[in-house]
Amino acid sequence: MGRNVSIGIYPSNLKTLIGKTADRPGNTNPGVQFFNTDTNQLEIYNGDGWHAINDVLPVPVSNSGTVQANRSYWVDTSGGAISLTLPSSPNQFDYIKFTDINGTFDSNNLTINPNGQRIMRTADNMTVSTEGASLTMIYFNSGTGWLLEAI
Repeated sequence: MGRNVSIGIYPSNLKTLIGKTADRPGNTNPGVQFFNTDTNQLEIYNGDGWHAINDVLPVPVSNSGTVQANRSYWVDTSGGAISLTLPSSPNQFDYIKFTDINGTFDSNNLTINPNGQRIMRTADNMTVSTEGASLTMIYFNSGTGWLLEAI
């Protein structure tokens, strides 16, 4: 009884690899897990690339700043408008969610800065001014940039 299942890389008894983004194996089998210490995310290789396992980290925000990919930002603009800057080097299919927790985007807007990338194929900032808005953005590539997946 008992099976030994190899993940296809040496050593065969290693269950989850750990390291920085640059430490990811370039040639491995689909299903290999990697804990990325740069992003604090568990990732899996699907045969085409590394992707964060759907572990969305909730982050409360009440001040302007830079956001990280694969997070859900609960934004409080009740104290004034906020500007959030997207990551400068996103990976394809990274996502970010923003939610207006107090229903104040209409009076105190959320501005999203693309940080050298694009939002909906343009290099402009995006202003969210709808009370109670919640939106998810997914990065595709440098030409297309961040796209709105859900509003």
